[in-house]
Amino acid sequence: MLIDQINLNQLRVFESVYRTKSMTHAARELHLTQSGVSQHVKALEDVLELKLFDRIKQKLVPTPSAKELYKHTAKSFEDIEIILNRLKKTDKELTGMVSLGLPIEFGNNIIIPLLSDFQKKHPKVHFKIRQGFPYEMNHLLLSGDLDFAFVDSFSLDKGISTQPVYDEVLELCVSKQLGLPQKSQTDFAFYEKLFYVDYQEDQSVLSLWMKHHTHVKGAELDVRVFIMDAQAISRMILHGDGAGVLPGHLVQKLLDSGEEIQILKGSAKPLINTISLAYLEEKTLTNSAKAVLEFLKNSLKK
Repeated sequence: MLIDQINLNQLRVFESVYRTKSMTHAARELHLTQSGVSQHVKALEDVLELKLFDRIKQKLVPTPSAKELYKHTAKSFEDIEIILNRLKKTDKELTGMVSLGLPIEFGNNIIIPLLSDFQKKHPKVHFKIRQGFPYEMNHLLLSGDLDFAFVDSFSLDKGISTQPVYDEVLELCVSKQLGLPQKSQTDFAFYEKLFYVDYQEDQSVLSLWMKHHTHVKGAELDVRVFIMDAQAISRMILHGDGAGVLPGHLVQKLLDSGEEIQILKGSAKPLINTISLAYLEEKTLTNSAKAVLEFLKNSLKK
């Protein structure tokens, strides 16, 4: 390509000479010697194989080719200057887009309200949010589409670093309409008689709860519906369609709104699902992304 044969400085010198109509003025503007300016112009003319300036009565007169070249180089330098200033300003101010990934319920109930608070203080920061499961966040982080993500218990790619930031309690809930006893139950026989709604066909979440609270491994329960959405499961629980496991922050939200939901109490020790921050150490974050990250981490500590 022809541009590979041209030094950017040659175009910069040409632009200054054309604009000032003087090699002396261009040399002063660019902090070069007049002979250095002349050499740059001559080198550019040699590469292009055309003349850019005529000397008429000791004055520089641009040729038609120079006029055409200047029209485009001046606009290009102006555009470059604008983007460089914008990037420099962005690096110092909190502005621009921050991309992050969230688990659906944890994101809706915990993170999104915090992001709203942050944006009120920094309105020039915009968010691009992807909600989904850990395996989706794994792919998006590795492809560079996310600055960082929050994930629950999941084996991520070895190249992704994780840092625990939040413990959510997993509660087994039913509708109060079922009239089940309020006392703690650790006998698996009690739970075996119930019917359930769960997230996946392997009953992994229910099995985890049963193992933790009743010490029964690989429990096989009567699951009537599988649906990968905590809000949908909460609706089915409230309608009396079965018992199901919900994150504690969602349960509290339902209780605060006056919903007829009951927590089934197992052993005294709660079942914890740890939410971790996932990120690539090699990825360069903008100041805005760093600020959002620190704000969320500090807020979650509280």
